[in-house]
Amino acid sequence: MNPLPTVVPGPATAPVSGYRPPFAPHGPYAAPPPAPYPPVTPPVVPPVRPVKPPRERSPLGAATFSMIFVALGVVTLLDLADVVDAHPSGYFAAALATIGAGLLVGTWFGRARWLIALGLVAAAALGVATLTESYDRVRGIGGDVTWAPADHAELADRYENKFGDAVLDLRAVTFPDEVTQVTVAVSFGHTEVVVPPNVDVTTIAEVSAGEATVFGRRMSGVEARQRESTDLGPDGPGGGRLRLYVNVNAGDLEVTR
Repeated sequence: MNPLPTVVPGPATAPVSGYRPPFAPHGPYAAPPPAPYPPVTPPVVPPVRPVKPPRERSPLGAATFSMIFVALGVVTLLDLADVVDAHPSGYFAAALATIGAGLLVGTWFGRARWLIALGLVAAAALGVATLTESYDRVRGIGGDVTWAPADHAELADRYENKFGDAVLDLRAVTFPDEVTQVTVAVSFGHTEVVVPPNVDVTTIAEVSAGEATVFGRRMSGVEARQRESTDLGPDGPGGGRLRLYVNVNAGDLEVTR
């Protein structure tokens, strides 16, 4: 028997190139490397606004409010002393004037914006008082009423009363040379109109049921239904001109000087 040949080991061979373990960190099935985290941006802190110091309160408002009472007191004293005949509208007008003066001062010194609201209230009250006084002076709701305008500017075009005695006293009015027309309408009751001594008066009287006496001349019945007469007064022509319309449904009418 022949002996087996002796095998001499050769040098170790390197592994086949390109081969990688399948699940190694860098193998073909390995997960891709994680994406890098974005940089952290610090939050933006808004700037802190400085706190404004509180504004000092202006003494203008309190001073104006006090002056309103002073003005009302002055009007009251003048009324009690019979220097002026103060109506409610006069008091509201004094208050409104004082508020307006305070606002005017406030454009240069101090501040008091709430005076604007107070002025609006005073203005509204003044308007209501003026309308009410005009209504009471010109139109009587009922009962006895006396109208006595102080001058020609206060004279109304028409005076009305539903029932009761009505007196229109025009002796304080100075009438111009131009014709002034005034109408008096009374439903039921006695009506008296007193005119200045020297004014030239043309009276158109209409009494439906009753008697009319115009400057001493008495009319009744059909004659008093509608009668026009002119009286120039003791001085003759001149002294102003008045055209007076008087309508009485039931009652007596008297026109005198």
